[in-house]
Amino acid sequence: MGVIGNIREIALDAVFPHKCVCGKWGVLLCDECRGEIRVDKTGLCPVCKRISDYGRTCSACRHRSDLTGVMILGPHKGVLKALIWKFKYKYVVDIGRPLGELIVARFGNFLVDKRFIVTYSPITKEHLNIRGYNQAEVLARRVAQDLGLTCENTLYKSNKVISQVGHTRLERLRNIKGKIKYLGPTDIQNKKILIIDDVYTTGATLEECAKVLRAAGYREVWGLVLSRD
Repeated sequence: MGVIGNIREIALDAVFPHKCVCGKWGVLLCDECRGEIRVDKTGLCPVCKRISDYGRTCSACRHRSDLTGVMILGPHKGVLKALIWKFKYKYVVDIGRPLGELIVARFGNFLVDKRFIVTYSPITKEHLNIRGYNQAEVLARRVAQDLGLTCENTLYKSNKVISQVGHTRLERLRNIKGKIKYLGPTDIQNKKILIIDDVYTTGATLEECAKVLRAAGYREVWGLVLSRD
């Protein structure tokens, strides 16, 4: 970039602390890039991928999953993928705001109607210390605040879990098994809970979270993610 380029970047960052993924200064997500995000209008059963309302697990697959359903905002590509990457790996925590707005615009009415308790996929204490925040928690608290729902810290993830990146679904399921514990309230019989996470790859982490929450007594356990990779 050169010395002049670096000075220009520093000066712009001081005046306009945010920059869109397209490079436009002064905004986290510009109108043009927001318009490029493809939001899925059709939900799919998380197990068999048949069309279902809001990604509800279909009747034929209910015995194969503890998830009542999984809502997915859009495909893991383009602007949405770039936003998630900045949110998770470039430590731009404020990106949680426009991402939360996208979730509320797509699923807000359904979430309010279901009167969900909102929670989030946990990360290890080690990763929390490195990153400084859990991106799923930032997103969950933003969505809950915008919709007037309660957000609870309900799950704990052991530091003994190795990275899930690059592993098969079976390997991920074995790796995460027994590594997530319930921390939440005890008066939860017949209540509905929503687990928010950033990316759905094999679904292993969401499934383990759902298993733990079902065992705690929640009647419905839904997942909601930004994209499916």
